[in-house]
Amino acid sequence: MMGNARCVAGDQSGDAVPEIVLTHGRAVWVLAALGFSEGVSARTFNYYIKSLRKLGIPFARGEIGLSSGRLARYSYNHMMELVVALTLRVYGILPDPVVAGLIRFRHDLYDLYRQAYLQADCGLGTPLRVRATDHAEFQMSGVYLDLRIRYVRGQVLRFGPPQALSPSNALRIFATDRQPGCPHVPLNLSALALDLVAAAHRAPEIRRGPH
Repeated sequence: MMGNARCVAGDQSGDAVPEIVLTHGRAVWVLAALGFSEGVSARTFNYYIKSLRKLGIPFARGEIGLSSGRLARYSYNHMMELVVALTLRVYGILPDPVVAGLIRFRHDLYDLYRQAYLQADCGLGTPLRVRATDHAEFQMSGVYLDLRIRYVRGQVLRFGPPQALSPSNALRIFATDRQPGCPHVPLNLSALALDLVAAAHRAPEIRRGPH
């Protein structure tokens, strides 16, 4: 759990989000350490991440790193965009409308990535204790992300606008949302952020791509 000293429950004007600057090789190592490369070879996963770069994930047009032939430096926001994108893969691929949605709402999502880290156990992410009728208890915490994705016959009908949710609202949506074509429950964005930062801090130096 995060201490209150790192919590920014208001305008999020602090600079408590750790600075992350990763080379491509170290970024791929982090993503693999988080489990996103399971089932494929290191070479195939590395190629997939480079392919996403050509589509504009996670670098905007004009940023160094958009082209696979240029030296990339991955920041916290870049890595969070990749983590969310990889979480949304369907059958091993990322649907084009999802790519377009992540790019369209990129700056809104940057704010939510920051909020997710800073309010992992305070503010919007304040822990919620849930008690069932059989006396079983569990606790939820963190900022959740609802991308408002809707599918119809395998096609993405809607993406966004993205919304940050408290644990209670995320639980409510999971339990009561009966809209057809809504396969994605809210993501625990804070959990993804904390895992990412922890993995980035232990990433080894890699001179040329992932080993």
